[in-house]
Amino acid sequence: MRKSATVLLVLLSLPAWGAAQTPQPKPVSKKTTSSKSATPAAKPSDASPKALYAELTIGELNSEDANRWSDKMASRVAVGGFITDISKADGDTAVRICENPKVEGMDRARCVVARCIPKLPCDLPSVGKPITVKGPSRYDAKVGDHWWEIMPVEQIDR
Repeated sequence: MRKSATVLLVLLSLPAWGAAQTPQPKPVSKKTTSSKSATPAAKPSDASPKALYAELTIGELNSEDANRWSDKMASRVAVGGFITDISKADGDTAVRICENPKVEGMDRARCVVARCIPKLPCDLPSVGKPITVKGPSRYDAKVGDHWWEIMPVEQIDR
């Protein structure tokens, strides 16, 4: 009887001993088998997700009122036209893109300015060649400017 009482006492005290212990993380075992699973594991993407560009004509972009937001005024746009001027200032390369290659000067109704920055240099075709630039759009409201810009140019399609 004494032996069964001791065994009973030990069995009853086991849950109390377990409650005093802190849980330990289970060790992770490394599998050394060379068999591949039926479904491959998903690889993390190294490249950032592709940016979506709203394709607009120069006229569509220029017709937007910079003070009133509309659906056409996307944060990233793709605008095509002809290069009519390339100039460098303050380390940036300013590219005037117009609907027609024969436009003289900055016609705000038919041209936009695309700016290439030193961190994202551009490989530009020569003046008069067609081009499509992609990047964030913004309205340059400096005194004397007041035109739409693509700055910085993120991608060029010829």
